[in-house]
Amino acid sequence: MSVELIKDVLKLEQVIGENIAQTIVEGDILVPDTKPDITRVLSATGKVQLTKQEIGENKITAEGVTYFKILYVSEKGDQPLYSIDSSTEFKQSIDIDGVTPQMKGEVTAEVEHIDFTINNDRKIGIKAIINLASKVIEEKSIEITKDIAGIEDIQVLKESFQYTDTAGYSKSEALIKDGFEMMEEEYEIKEVLKWDLAVIERESKITDGKVIVGGVANIEFLYIDDDYDNPLKVIKREVPFTHFVEIPNIFGDMTYHLKLTPKELYYDIKENIRGERKIVEIESIIQADVKVMDTQSKEFLVDTYSPSQNLQISKKQMVLRESIGMSRSNVLLRETMDTPYGQPPISEVFSVNIRPILTDYTALENKMAIEGILEATVLYKAIEGAQSLYSFMQEIPFRYHGDLYGLNEDMEAEVDLFVEEITYNVINGEQVDVKVSIAALCKGYCNKSIDIISEIDVLEEDTNSLKQPSLTVYFMKDGDTLWNVAKRYHTTVQQIMETNQIEDPAAVKVGENIIIEKVHNFKL
Repeated sequence: MSVELIKDVLKLEQVIGENIAQTIVEGDILVPDTKPDITRVLSATGKVQLTKQEIGENKITAEGVTYFKILYVSEKGDQPLYSIDSSTEFKQSIDIDGVTPQMKGEVTAEVEHIDFTINNDRKIGIKAIINLASKVIEEKSIEITKDIAGIEDIQVLKESFQYTDTAGYSKSEALIKDGFEMMEEEYEIKEVLKWDLAVIERESKITDGKVIVGGVANIEFLYIDDDYDNPLKVIKREVPFTHFVEIPNIFGDMTYHLKLTPKELYYDIKENIRGERKIVEIESIIQADVKVMDTQSKEFLVDTYSPSQNLQISKKQMVLRESIGMSRSNVLLRETMDTPYGQPPISEVFSVNIRPILTDYTALENKMAIEGILEATVLYKAIEGAQSLYSFMQEIPFRYHGDLYGLNEDMEAEVDLFVEEITYNVINGEQVDVKVSIAALCKGYCNKSIDIISEIDVLEEDTNSLKQPSLTVYFMKDGDTLWNVAKRYHTTVQQIMETNQIEDPAAVKVGENIIIEKVHNFKL
C-alpha cells in the first residue's frame, strides 16, 4: 500500500550569523595653503559611507570612506572660524562561520570615537574608531507535509502557525531639491563651513506594487557672511519629500521595514539679480532601504496513525522566525549642559549637534527597555575674548521603555535610534537648556521550533487490534489528550467522543474515565 505525502513549500530567510568588528582609521590632515595656521581646534567630526560589501567563505568584507570635518580658530585669520575637509578609505573583513558567497549580507557602519592632536600649526593627527555590524541571511525553500493520502482510515493531527516571509526588497535613492533666497536685510553668504543633514520618516504606506515613503530632510548650514560684528550664522531648512519605491507583488495589508540614510548633500550659492550671493540651491540624496514582510498562516502535519495499519514515521525539526511586529516610539529628553571649568561664559549658541548611541536593550513583556547615551556638542560664542568661539561636548545618559505588543523576555529584538528634533536656549553664561526628541524603531522576532513529518512507511504487520478487549475503561492522566489515547488503543478521536458523548475534547479532565470500544476492521 503506497502512502502519498502532500507537500507545501515555505520560502524563508534564515539568519546564518551576526558579528561586529572595529577598524581604526588614522592619518594626518594638512591645512590648505589658502587657509591660516591653526590656533585652536573646536571640533573634529566624522561620517562613514560604505562603498562596497562582498561575501566570501566564512566572512564578509566591507569597504568605505570616512569623511572628516575640522573646525578651528586662527589668530592669523580674519574670520572667526575655519573648516578643513578630509577623507580616508578603509577595508575591513568580518568573520562569520558558515557564510558562503551565495548568501545575502548587510553591513552598517558608524564612527564610535575620534581623537585628534595638533602636531603643529599646519597639521592635525587624527584617529577614528569605526564600528561595523554585519548580518548574513540565507534564503531557503523548505517543504512541509500538510496532508496524507493512500490509507483509507488515516488519522491526522494538524497545527497552524504563522510565519513571516519577505515579499519584496528594494534599495533606491530619492533626490531632494530645494532652493531659496536670503531675506533682503540679511548679509550675503561668504563661505559655508559645515552642513548637517538628518532624515525623518513622517508618513509612509504600502499600496499594491509600491511603498510610498513620506519624510522630512532637516538641513542645517553653518556659514560666514560679511557682517563685521557677527559674521557667523546658521541656516535651518526643513524640506518635505515623497518617494515611490516600486516592489512587485506587494499589497496594502503587508508590513514594511524602512531605513532612510542621508548619502550626500550638494549645494550651490548663486547671485541674485543684484549680484549678491544670497540664493541657496540644494540637492540631497537619500537612500531608502525597504523590506516588505508578509505574515501568512500555514497548516502542517504534526502526527498521524492508522487504526488498522502500523506506520513508521520520520520527523525533522524546523526553526521558523516569526516577526512579532514593529513599533516607533518617541521620548523627549531635557538636560541642562554646563560649560567646562576654565572656558569663558556663553554669549550665543550657534548649534547643538546630538548623536544617539545605543548601549543596551532588553526585551520585556510588551515593552523594550532601551538604554543609551546622547553625545551632545555645543558650539558657542563667548562673551568676550579675541578668539571668541568655543565648543564643548557632554554625554547625556538616558533610559526609557518603548511599547511593542506581543514581545516577551524570550524573544529577539532590534532597535534603531533617531534624533527627531533639537531645541535649545541659553539659561545664563554657564548653562544651556537642551531638549531632544528621540525616536526608537523597535522590531521583535520569535523563533519557533516545529517537528515536521518528512517520511511515512507502512509496515507489513497489522495492529493486532483483535487482541484488544471489546471495552476498555481508561482514566485520563496528566498530559493525556484524546488524540494520544485514541492512537494508543487503535481507535479514533471521533469514536471516543461518540461513545462517551463528549462535545469538546479539550474539556476532558485528568482523572475522568472514558470508555474505549474496539474498532473492528473487516477486509472482504
